[in-house]
Amino acid sequence: MFNFNKKPRHQLSQENQDGLRLSDLKPGEKGRILEIGGSDQFRMRLIEMGLTKETEICVDKYAPLLDPMELIVRGYHLSIRGRDAQKIVIERS
Repeated sequence: MFNFNKKPRHQLSQENQDGLRLSDLKPGEKGRILEIGGSDQFRMRLIEMGLTKETEICVDKYAPLLDPMELIVRGYHLSIRGRDAQKIVIERS
């Protein structure tokens, strides 16, 4: 059974709660990762794919229904879900 009162192990810091999210970028726009929210398992999965703090990313395109989105990260193409992109705080570059 799921415990709704349990807090996530990692939450975005207070100053980044209302920051720009990766999902807010349009195709062709670039950004730099500031913080990744979500569970430890989720963050580890993104780190293994090369999405770490200070990484430069570019939104290549969106699927026809806007999910998933395709990114260019460290010279390769990576597709992630829109709900996952909402957990990544960025700054435009």
